[in-house]
Amino acid sequence: MGKQRGAGEDGMSLINRLSGNGTAVMSAAATEDLLAINELSRKEVEQLVADAYRRQGYRVDDLAGSATEMDAGMLLTKATQRALLQCRYWKTRKIAEMPVRELYGMMAAQSANAGILITSGSFTLEASRFAGYGRIQLIDGLRLLAMLRQDVAADPSAEQAPRANSVAR
Repeated sequence: MGKQRGAGEDGMSLINRLSGNGTAVMSAAATEDLLAINELSRKEVEQLVADAYRRQGYRVDDLAGSATEMDAGMLLTKATQRALLQCRYWKTRKIAEMPVRELYGMMAAQSANAGILITSGSFTLEASRFAGYGRIQLIDGLRLLAMLRQDVAADPSAEQAPRANSVAR
């Protein structure tokens, strides 16, 4: 097993590495970053993702206002685009079609014209096929890592955000 570090130390180390240049082959640092992302709580990841979309000009509204909508996710709005974003099944290795279908149903309830489903694992072929029909973007662990790296590279001040917004586990 690897050495144990505190949540704050892991988060800062991760953010510092995210600002590095990526390579075509997954490096040891990228592997560590992916493992570190997997160790974050879903709420911590939601905060990182929300901050990344805000820096892209999206308005981010948390929909988890009531107990019945605990996994409702976030509504991203920019011009005429309304996208429902969810970080779900965080510790699951492979996501099947059903969560994608559930997101599609929630998109109708929120009048969203697109959906985004983020997980630290990956998606089955069936999930990917349904997402294509339902205007849903699937972001697996590797794509999430790339998205966060791109966001930090584009905005170096983003490195400071997770420290202020850290969520206790």
